[in-house]
Amino acid sequence: MKQKRDRFRGKYDIFTLYLIPAATLLLASLGSWTGSNLSEVGSLSGSRLVFSLWGMFLGSYFGLYAAHLFRMGSYRRAWGRGLVCLGVLFLLLAVAIPYVPEAHPKEAALHVLFAFFAPILFAAGLVCFLRFVSARDRMHFKRAWIFFWMVLGFSLLMLFLAGFITTLLEVFLVFSIGAYLRYVERLLACR
Repeated sequence: MKQKRDRFRGKYDIFTLYLIPAATLLLASLGSWTGSNLSEVGSLSGSRLVFSLWGMFLGSYFGLYAAHLFRMGSYRRAWGRGLVCLGVLFLLLAVAIPYVPEAHPKEAALHVLFAFFAPILFAAGLVCFLRFVSARDRMHFKRAWIFFWMVLGFSLLMLFLAGFITTLLEVFLVFSIGAYLRYVERLLACR
């Protein structure tokens, strides 16, 4: 007897697989992938609105997706939720503050601070969540931990090799976080 295998369809697949990657690649195509970053691309007068809309959409998307996973995993702890919310807030603040270091150095420094810590806070919230769900079934979530550490390691390697945050690193992070959230959703759905 052949067992029927259904293809996993996540709740946010249209965003994860199509809209987020397309918008990110569109924005990244406006500048250099290794000589600049998305903040510099977004500071150009013609792409400021696109950058702001992309950042607000991306932050909201990741926040809603994480909240969906938290519901699926019955995660109600304030610490992890707070870190994810703070990460999303930092991303929203980063895109709201223009990065124009020549004209507004203080605002540019705030932008860099918020943009740098947004994914770190978001990842810390995901670690709290992953620890919670792993405590119930360590072997089921073992690959999620491996995936997480691989993304972190490769991101740090890219950062150290370039010496600064490049568009390539930012595109990698956006794609990796989306893929990671989808993978965790799949693990939660088949438990």
